[in-house]
Amino acid sequence: MNIKTNLSSLVIVVLIIIIALAIYMYYSTAKQFEDLELAGFPNNKGYVSDEVWYVNSARNILRKIFGLAPSMGSPRASIILSSYSDVYNAKNLAGAYGIRIVADENYFSKIRSEENKYVIYVEAPSKHSIELFAKAVNAIDVVYGWLIGDARGVYDYLNLEHPPTVKYIIAMIMLSVGDRPLYWRIPSIAMGVIIVVTTFLIVYELTKTPELGLIAAAATAVDPMTKVMSSIALLDVYVSAFTVLTLYLAVKNKFKGAALLLGFASTVKFSSLLVAIPLTFIYMNNMFKKGYKTLRVIEEAIYYVILMILSFVFFQILVSTPIILGLGLNTWLNQGLFGSIQWHLSVKCVGPQCPIASAPWEWFMGINSFPVYASPMVYAQGFTPTYTLALLLMVLTIPTMVWDRPTRTAWYMLVGVFLGYLAIWILGGRSQYSFYAIQLTPLIYSYLAVQLFEFIHRENLKKVIDSWKKVFIELGKIVFSLFR
Repeated sequence: MNIKTNLSSLVIVVLIIIIALAIYMYYSTAKQFEDLELAGFPNNKGYVSDEVWYVNSARNILRKIFGLAPSMGSPRASIILSSYSDVYNAKNLAGAYGIRIVADENYFSKIRSEENKYVIYVEAPSKHSIELFAKAVNAIDVVYGWLIGDARGVYDYLNLEHPPTVKYIIAMIMLSVGDRPLYWRIPSIAMGVIIVVTTFLIVYELTKTPELGLIAAAATAVDPMTKVMSSIALLDVYVSAFTVLTLYLAVKNKFKGAALLLGFASTVKFSSLLVAIPLTFIYMNNMFKKGYKTLRVIEEAIYYVILMILSFVFFQILVSTPIILGLGLNTWLNQGLFGSIQWHLSVKCVGPQCPIASAPWEWFMGINSFPVYASPMVYAQGFTPTYTLALLLMVLTIPTMVWDRPTRTAWYMLVGVFLGYLAIWILGGRSQYSFYAIQLTPLIYSYLAVQLFEFIHRENLKKVIDSWKKVFIELGKIVFSLFR
């Protein structure tokens, strides 16, 4: 199908307007976060929420794995010192080396109190001046670029519990464009746009109704969850983008391509693998449509799952090769591969100081939403009425999913990923946060667009009611048979 020739000029214009609006919103929010942080610099370090881990690890990968430094206008670096006497010495020697101390050790209180290390952030006329100065003050590490976050071990942290693709992308931005908060977020803005466009394509492919696709795309674009997550440098907006891209290939019946893309998506974050559930559902449905018998469908599904596993292994090794070469195979296996599995299935933080965790069903109701920013207060929370409606409908329509129609495919997508998060929660991964729901956001609006359009015809709504009548009648027969 040639999308360009099958869509009217008006639809294309409206889609472009939605994309332009999305870019404007996400860029403005990203810039607003930067402005808020710079207003309190250097008390504020520029990092929003978990950016402190992902951005710093990207910078560390750039220097420790690739031996490179971020692009800088005037050379700046965070210098890590082991004792206060070294700090005292550094302050006395700074002028002799043309060094300006932008932020002293008092701005890195957590590192000082938790590690007994000291950090000063400096600016100099040249990188060479910083190198000489660092040597003179017995620095134990030098991190060039934007000042590091004030968190334990952040200057060594590589975030190996998550695959490296997003860190590579952020590091590439640091190297090619520069190292500052707004730049880190450029790829996230792009991911947000991909989510919006692909949501349109999925709904259009399912229904052949471009107006529905535009509604779903617009709703996804302006949803608070999409807006926030597309404006900060976290992993999950990438997960969401690759989720919808993979599922779009599936609804186009390009299942091998979807399996390959799923493998690559896993190098963003292992939660991308949850897409394997709806992929398998859609694949099996496709096999039944071709007239295959049940045993043959099961056999084909097993082969498809094996293909997804092989794709996962291939891309994990391929993308992690620089990490493996730099740190060794055992380190990567223990901290990267197996460590990631353990990370997803564990409780990661216990105590009042921990961020607010939430169960997957709470994401739909806006309960225990994760605070992304404190002043002003910003939460990772979608538009609760639509999320709650989606949760209700995906449960209420279960009996009707025995009938094959576009709604069932959209239902597979949302329910499949949700079941994946539910399984993780049951298996012990209770430290889940509401911003994970960005993976569900485009699937929620895709499903709602298709399902509500179906309900325009009253007979379809009546089918839902009749289906539940049959369910309760059969349950009643079973219950009463116990007393006969």
